[in-house]
Amino acid sequence: MTTEFKEPRLETGTLLLADISGYTTFLGLVTAVHPEMIGSAGPIPPAYPIMSSLLDVVVDRITPTFRLSEIEGDAVFGYATDDQLSDGETALKTIRSAYGGFRGRIDEAMSYHQKHECDACSILPTLDLKFLLHHGPMVVQRIAGRERLLGPAVNLTHRLLKNSVSEQTGQRGYLFTSDEAAEQLGISRENGVRHEEDYADVGSVGGSVVGLEAV
Repeated sequence: MTTEFKEPRLETGTLLLADISGYTTFLGLVTAVHPEMIGSAGPIPPAYPIMSSLLDVVVDRITPTFRLSEIEGDAVFGYATDDQLSDGETALKTIRSAYGGFRGRIDEAMSYHQKHECDACSILPTLDLKFLLHHGPMVVQRIAGRERLLGPAVNLTHRLLKNSVSEQTGQRGYLFTSDEAAEQLGISRENGVRHEEDYADVGSVGGSVVGLEAV
């Protein structure tokens, strides 16, 4: 039997991560309010379809500008190669649309479940959405019939999820654009706040932060 090795391809493009802040606390409250769910096949609390709906609206709004790569728990990971996206305004418009859709979906859920007395649902307004934009080379590999992204730029984009943006700027819903992404897409840094993160293995990563609460 001959093993067939699938050749990966090297691309250069923009990587996007959209991450829901407060998700862990939200699910923790769901578990606390509904302990019967553990090891049970009982009814699913409304908090779960609400969270699925929030991820759905983010995916709907970022595509087709960005190609969906993965749903990673409470985050949506997408990318666009350089021949697919070279316009910063298109990227920013897509992100603004996704954030607006996210906030609107929370308002809809609160209105729909206003009579549902659940501590988890009551903290829905505290959930927020942060976006990370980075640019660099990536290896596209087909694994189990799906395209997976690998490489240092992909790792760095995920590393940026752990940052001090909220602590330093007070922003919970925001876009962090790395210097590499800003240069590639022609995004002006003038409207953002300069921000840098330091990581032991990759060093300093610079970029700018724009708050999205006013969307």
